[in-house]
Amino acid sequence: MKAAAIRTSLASAAILAWCLTLLPAAAQSGAGESAESGAHKLPNLPVKPTPRTADGHPDFSGMWIEGYKISDAYFTAPYPYTPAAAAKVRELYKAGDKDPVLHCLPYGYPRNLGGAHPIQLVQTPGQIAILYERDTAFRVFPTDGRPHWEGADPSFMGDSVGHWEGDTLVVDITSFNDIAWLPGGEGTGAFHSDALHVIEKYARKDSNNMDIAMTFEDPKVFTHPYNTVHHMHLVPDEHFYEDVTCTNEKDLPRSRPLSTDSEIPHNLAGKAIIEGDQLPAPARKPTPAAEPAK
Repeated sequence: MKAAAIRTSLASAAILAWCLTLLPAAAQSGAGESAESGAHKLPNLPVKPTPRTADGHPDFSGMWIEGYKISDAYFTAPYPYTPAAAAKVRELYKAGDKDPVLHCLPYGYPRNLGGAHPIQLVQTPGQIAILYERDTAFRVFPTDGRPHWEGADPSFMGDSVGHWEGDTLVVDITSFNDIAWLPGGEGTGAFHSDALHVIEKYARKDSNNMDIAMTFEDPKVFTHPYNTVHHMHLVPDEHFYEDVTCTNEKDLPRSRPLSTDSEIPHNLAGKAIIEGDQLPAPARKPTPAAEPAK
């Protein structure tokens, strides 16, 4: 399994998360190469106007990626958990073995988007299909403004419907289950409820760049909406590799609770998962009392 074993220290967490982020590039670059070595870089393509479909809308079709390095990770801000939800996040993090991925469950959306895993968009009149390398997953949804499907069951990827606002494609996603976690890295404890509501706004600025602005709303566990943006880059020569969550699973038996109460959930960018969380200052040795004068 690709998911790293849950950490026993923040130092090992950072190393494992960093390695995890580089896996796609390393897997595609060959032995002895890595994204950091320069084997994988964003292509230097000529910038052209945004391509359009026959009906005049921007054409989002193509293979896209956020980047190949940990510095390309979009996630930098903490989630606005309520106090009760924040306590649950810390409990899940400290337990060390609760991440759904460790139990061979899908990453789900939006956790499987971003980082060094490319996505491919296929746009047709009135519909878009998005293929995800991570988890070998997909979404197919209408773009003609129709409402959500009333028969949609709670799922890992949710139920998506889209409509156009000028040149921006707005996608509304509901009907999530409460099993998958939010993005940030393995073992963070960043859960969401079945009330999660995601709003995406796709904007292709030119031939090579596309932004996916996202808003996460979860009234059961958030105090206010959370906003973030994926800056995606066209990579026409990129290829998918099969990313199966539980291939040769060995992580779960090795996972263990964290050792101290001072360790708190951090994402791949080294930021706290929960608003208001910060690492405690290093303990200081007490200053010895001055000896009485003789």
